[in-house]
Amino acid sequence: MTTPSIPTNPDPRFVDFMAKSKAIEGERLAAAIPRDYLEPQLWRGVAGFAMSWALYAGSVVAIALFGNWYLTPLLLVIAGLGGWGLHCIAHDCGHGSFSRNRRLNFVIGHIALLPLAYPFHAWWHVHNLHHGHTNSLELDTDWRPIPEAVYRRMSIRDRLVYLSTRTWAAWAGTISYWVDSGFRPGYFPKKDMRRDVRRSIWVVAGVLIPYLAVLTWFTGWQGVLLYFVAPWLATHAWFSLTTLMHHSAADVPYLPQEHWTRNASRLLVTTDYMYPKWLLFLTHNISVHTAHHVAPVVPFYNLPKAQEALKTAYPGMVREERATVGKVVEIVRKCRFYDPISGLYATTPMERVAADERART
Repeated sequence: MTTPSIPTNPDPRFVDFMAKSKAIEGERLAAAIPRDYLEPQLWRGVAGFAMSWALYAGSVVAIALFGNWYLTPLLLVIAGLGGWGLHCIAHDCGHGSFSRNRRLNFVIGHIALLPLAYPFHAWWHVHNLHHGHTNSLELDTDWRPIPEAVYRRMSIRDRLVYLSTRTWAAWAGTISYWVDSGFRPGYFPKKDMRRDVRRSIWVVAGVLIPYLAVLTWFTGWQGVLLYFVAPWLATHAWFSLTTLMHHSAADVPYLPQEHWTRNASRLLVTTDYMYPKWLLFLTHNISVHTAHHVAPVVPFYNLPKAQEALKTAYPGMVREERATVGKVVEIVRKCRFYDPISGLYATTPMERVAADERART
């Protein structure tokens, strides 16, 4: 008995996607990016690292010195932006695009992720799984949707986490990933991965436990909440919303193994949201993300040039949209469950059935 193909009745947008996927089958996508765009310039990476630390630490100090009921929320948003910028630097470290020195990359990566209390190797190994299986319905680790039938069989806790982080708590989605894998070496399948993660956990514990003890001594638990936990939450908000928007769209599928291809996962499933120039600068071009998936070793400051090269080589294949609050609202309203009939997203199956009935009448 053969297993039915999924999706069972593909949406025209799914069919169009598969046509594009077939058109780039066998292409050497990274060859479209000039080799000199792949070379890191250490001073530029260090400058970005220093800028993001200054933004994060400066905002926290400003909260301590000048914070009040109306200024503190703004400073927390800025602190989160600095923390997110540090994550973007760690991101380059993980891909070897900060420098060609592996040890230096690991040192900077560990330091950059301290505001998130994220053990570098725990994040790095999970992130590599995402790159190896982007938008795979079975294997991607980031924002992978599930059919509502699966959701109904989950525990109440898991259902609450899944649905809330795709609706009103989308800003906290990466906290769930941090809880699942950040401090659990057993989450990882290989012995060397587990060893790496344990070492990173010791680094985080060795720095943050003394720091938080001193912070508690001088500022009390209220100071820990205000000067560490609140910026941590703000950083996760930037982290969550950025990554959610990268790979979630009503017309971009998560693909079952029979349809998934490596080239499509690199070129076709990412939406690049065009930020204002100042925000691009402060986030180290993280929203220029398709070029990163095609060639992860491109340093952040070369991503715009690499993206233009890809657009020239593969016209109409790179997805770009203007970043708006409306797009975030659209994603959290529409992109909740995987629909095995259309191959795309559904808010609920009943909504899809109603839409089909309206189309027939």
